[in-house]
Amino acid sequence: MKACPMKAIRVRDGKARIEGVCIDCGECYRVCPRGAVSVFTAGRDVSRLGYGITVIASPVMYAQFGEATTPNEILAAVERIFGCVYDQAYACEMFNLATEFYLRENRVKKDALRPLISPFCPVVNRIIAYRFPSLLKHLLPINTPREIAAKDIRERALREGFPPGEPLRVYQITSCSANMKCIREPLFLKKSNLDGALGISEIYEMVKGQLHNSDEEPLLFRSGGVGIGWGICGGEIAGLGEGNYIAVSGVQETIRYLEKIEMGLVRNIEYCEFRSCLEGCVAGPLTITDRYEAKRILQRQVSLFGQGKRLNARRVKKAYDEGWFFTEKRGEQPSGAARPMSISGAIERQEGIERIFRALPEKECGACGSPDCRTFAEDVADGRSDLERCVFLKKRKEGQGE
Repeated sequence: MKACPMKAIRVRDGKARIEGVCIDCGECYRVCPRGAVSVFTAGRDVSRLGYGITVIASPVMYAQFGEATTPNEILAAVERIFGCVYDQAYACEMFNLATEFYLRENRVKKDALRPLISPFCPVVNRIIAYRFPSLLKHLLPINTPREIAAKDIRERALREGFPPGEPLRVYQITSCSANMKCIREPLFLKKSNLDGALGISEIYEMVKGQLHNSDEEPLLFRSGGVGIGWGICGGEIAGLGEGNYIAVSGVQETIRYLEKIEMGLVRNIEYCEFRSCLEGCVAGPLTITDRYEAKRILQRQVSLFGQGKRLNARRVKKAYDEGWFFTEKRGEQPSGAARPMSISGAIERQEGIERIFRALPEKECGACGSPDCRTFAEDVADGRSDLERCVFLKKRKEGQGE
């Protein structure tokens, strides 16, 4: 209850449940000592997927098997399990180059929005959609690397003669607990190009068992150090050219910066890279390796493969000019988002919250079923709880009665 950064969990009648806005950050899954929380992915039954699907491997995968194992060895092991694998780091480099083109165009526009916000992190996108809907227009209108990769896979399959009527199944291997949600309910597409997501932790043992099982491995790793660096906070902006960029990680820090953007305090920044997990995707809840160890491994690989992009820039520019990278729609508020209140209604609600809060002991014990006294005051003001649930007020009242 207390770990939830959105304060969405309440305990009622001895059971925890979600009453607020869940952003699928996975923090409850990460901290629950009983393992009572599970993450919904297609990887819950990996064996059912079987051989013959295409999987997109997140750059975070390259930090999970020790520094002596190369990205290509990992991709080869994944291919032996599923049949076909795509290096998402390469799609990250395509995204970087498309972003550079867009930023260059944005600089000369008189009415350009600043700062633009990376659409990469699905948790951050949901925070914006629920809490900062006015900032939805600031999200860069370019598809995320996972969608770019899946779109590229499907178009290549058709060009290579894959039967149009046959189902082509494409899944992403990810460290993120929110990716399944954004695949099922995409903010920027009418329909995702992906069929589902697999957690790194769910397939880790399978991949580990296939490592070094072949003397000859095909060349599957296509990117340079820029694509690999996306697994770490700051890796995305490191792949951009010159400009005023900033990288922020952690839900609370992200929310603070979004508040600043909403107030117009960071207009000197062109582009913001936000990651909900501290240190970036290496800290995702579906990983195996410690975040700092994983960060060290990726930094070493970035140094090894260099800071250049392994791309055909002319081909990427042609696709950009044809609109291939762009989203189908601007981000919009999810169907469950609360409707904005009138100014007078919001003031009245806030005054009620403050009045209730001043009467509370500020012990932050959570015995009332809310994570803290401020949230409890909000719950009482909104009619979701009552003051009798506060054990300190109840005890005080009983004492006065005696």
